[in-house]
Amino acid sequence: MIRMPAPRDSSDLPNLILGGAPLLGDLTGIGYYTRHLAEALVEQQLLSDLKLWGDLGFLSDDVINRLPQLIPTAADSANKRRTLGRTLRRIASKSYAASLLYHSISGRAAAWRLAPYRETHVFHSPNFILPRYEGRKVITVHDLSVIRFPQFHRKQMVEMCERGIRLAIEEQANIVVDSDLVSQELTTQLGVKQDLITTVHLAADDNCRPRGELECRAVLARWGLQYQSFFLSVGTIEPRKNLLRVFEAFRAGRQQRDFDWPLVVVGGPGWKSQKEHEALRALCADGLAIYLSYVDDVTLHLLYSAAGALVFPSLYEGFGLPVAEALASGCPVVTSRGSAMEEFAGHRVVLVDPMDSTALRDGMVLVSEDANAGNRLAPELERSWRDVAVETSRLYRMS
Repeated sequence: MIRMPAPRDSSDLPNLILGGAPLLGDLTGIGYYTRHLAEALVEQQLLSDLKLWGDLGFLSDDVINRLPQLIPTAADSANKRRTLGRTLRRIASKSYAASLLYHSISGRAAAWRLAPYRETHVFHSPNFILPRYEGRKVITVHDLSVIRFPQFHRKQMVEMCERGIRLAIEEQANIVVDSDLVSQELTTQLGVKQDLITTVHLAADDNCRPRGELECRAVLARWGLQYQSFFLSVGTIEPRKNLLRVFEAFRAGRQQRDFDWPLVVVGGPGWKSQKEHEALRALCADGLAIYLSYVDDVTLHLLYSAAGALVFPSLYEGFGLPVAEALASGCPVVTSRGSAMEEFAGHRVVLVDPMDSTALRDGMVLVSEDANAGNRLAPELERSWRDVAVETSRLYRMS
């Protein structure tokens, strides 16, 4: 359990159990969402009580260290459950049979441990997965990639996420989506009633901001980079991110001397990414690219500020958080036309056909020429995670 700061009157504030499993291990997209949402809910005193659920038990301690505003109160037994949960999740992620067993075990644990809270707490799943819970429910459906592009995911992930989405629809849970694009997909493809769907656009990390060359000096020197003279790619290395075309367009641009910037790639390995890694290794071997894999928040924020442009022509996104964070850092962006990114970024980005590597190269040429001419975006920071938390918390009262 997490002690909340005492507001003046908490009698009308909701009690929440937030799915905390995405906070375990390195934080990727959904992990960042869960962390930022939890922090903002606490900071803005929008809840009477908050608990983090980790599939097999309530979380605290080292998880809470990632959320410095929250106070750990769990006993040592919770640490043991959490260590066991990490091990089981790792095994389940690589084995279909193990994933079925883990789902069964976690389902029973949830039914037993969450039952006492069904009358008092709303359960919010931030990662598609709904446990057995008879109380009020909210689920965030970040995208429908497991349904639209199942070939990009492991079989167990497709079944687990699709099961959670369809269970949420069946039980008429309130559904939060990151963009109107996903809202429309839920309505047209799955027949979800519009009054059950709420779009809550995400926000950039508060630490994403423009930085001068002096402030970025250490990270630039570490990898031999020049300020605002390199392309940046951020995201898991997987087919959905369209990296093969990024690498093709980048190599063509360098060969034709359209630009002389290197490419810096940030992102852990994803599923079926052998071809992407082969192409990336070739670029690195030729001295054209640098692969950093997973980096911490501080380093990532510095890279956004120091980059000449973010290249993010993903084939499909429910939102596209790297685009929002790059824009908040004043970093130009090349991204996909007709995507969720276009929905919130609009005229502030260079939009290209993600299926056309020539168009992608042309977009990279354009942003590099603008940078060489001294043009730079003025950041727009009007949306914060406070806004995300306030809009999301309204659903806890309605659920």
